[in-house]
Amino acid sequence: MSTEVSAAKEIIKTSDNELGADQIADYLRKNPEFFIEQEGLLADLSLPHESGKAISLLERQVTILRDRGIEARQKLNNLLENARNNDQLFDTTRNLVMALLRANNLTEIVAVAQENLSNHTNIDACQIILIEQPQLDVSNAVKTDSEKNLKTDFADVFRLKRTHCGTLTQDQIDYLFADSGKSIRSTALCPVVNNSEVFALLAFGNQEENFFNINLDTLFLDFIGQVVGAVFYRMLAANSS
Repeated sequence: MSTEVSAAKEIIKTSDNELGADQIADYLRKNPEFFIEQEGLLADLSLPHESGKAISLLERQVTILRDRGIEARQKLNNLLENARNNDQLFDTTRNLVMALLRANNLTEIVAVAQENLSNHTNIDACQIILIEQPQLDVSNAVKTDSEKNLKTDFADVFRLKRTHCGTLTQDQIDYLFADSGKSIRSTALCPVVNNSEVFALLAFGNQEENFFNINLDTLFLDFIGQVVGAVFYRMLAANSS
């Protein structure tokens, strides 16, 4: 710290009209032209730099403004990226809904859902696992399992009844995605649900380690699970009547 700065602090402390740092800062905010009228003082001021070299107040101001500009651009880029992802997901959802309305049976519902969702840019793997029940009439190509097994292995999805993003074991990933499991690094599990009843699990996989994470907005994924669940329930009810 320079002797000039130390001396200035002592003056502030010992002055009859004591001025605190907050008061000085407030005055400068209200009088941004102060240093324009005090060029001699501006020339005497210096600030410590990370490198240890003193820099002028103007240089410091330029650095701060540049850093703020970089931060603002990063935030804008993140917003634009999120907007692009949401647009793509909306298109996928719209196409999926239209295709589901044309499905004639449960097997077609599963096939349509997997085909449309697998085509999304950020989905590297997609799998639907139906919960076994008496009314279920699907082809052997459709993956099924008991509710007990699925609740044991993926308890959070059944407990929350909404999309769950988090870490899974390699065995769980291999079970969900079979041949592509070795390349999957992050997952999202979405319950196919109608009236709070879970009929299936919809699993999404991505090759990036943190793409599906606990901070991800799962609004669209939850909506997809509800749409598939509503169509699935209608078809299931028709089969049992």
